[in-house]
Amino acid sequence: MRKGHQVVDFNKKMDFGDLVLLDFTSLGPEEVEMVRNWRNHETVRKWMYDSDIISRERHHVFIEGLRSDHRNAYWIVRNKAEDYLGVVYLNRVDFNNKNAFLGIYVNPDNHMRGSGHILMDCLKRLAFGEMRLHTLKLEVVGGNSQAVDFYRREGFRDEGRLKEFVFKDGNWYDVIIMGSINKDSGHA
Repeated sequence: MRKGHQVVDFNKKMDFGDLVLLDFTSLGPEEVEMVRNWRNHETVRKWMYDSDIISRERHHVFIEGLRSDHRNAYWIVRNKAEDYLGVVYLNRVDFNNKNAFLGIYVNPDNHMRGSGHILMDCLKRLAFGEMRLHTLKLEVVGGNSQAVDFYRREGFRDEGRLKEFVFKDGNWYDVIIMGSINKDSGHA
C-alpha cells in the first residue's frame, strides 16, 4: 500500500507480540483452503454482500489479485499458541484522507470467547497505530443485529443507512454505515 511517497508493505508477517497477522498473499495452500472454508461457512457467508459459495479457482484469483492491489488487504490472525482466530481486512484504504473500510470474520471452528473483540483490537492497532489512519468505516447488513450490537460495543457509531441496498434470500436489506474516529491521529 502506498503511503505518501513510501510503500507500506503489508504482504508480510506482522507481529503484534500476542498476535500474528499473515497476509493472504503469503499463506500456504492449507491456510488458503482453511480461509476459503471459513468464508463459505453458513454463519459467515450469509451476511456477506455476495453469499455465494466461493470456488477454489475464484478464491485463488482473488488472492492473486491482492498481490498488486494497493487499496485492499486481508490478513489471517493467529495467536502465539497458533490458534487461528479469524480474518481482518481493510478495503478502500485512502492514505491521503487517512481512512479505510474494515471487515472481520471469526473462524467459525474457533469457540474461544472474545475472538471478535481480539480481532477488532488487532485491526484497530493495525489501522490506527501502524497505518496512522484517522477514521475507520464499516458496512453491515441491517438484519445482522448481532454484528451491529458488537460494533457499537467496540465504539463504532451509526453514520448512515443505504436503503434497500442488498438483495438476499428474496428480500431487500438496508446497509448500516458505522464509523470510528482515532482521536489520537492529529491533523496530518
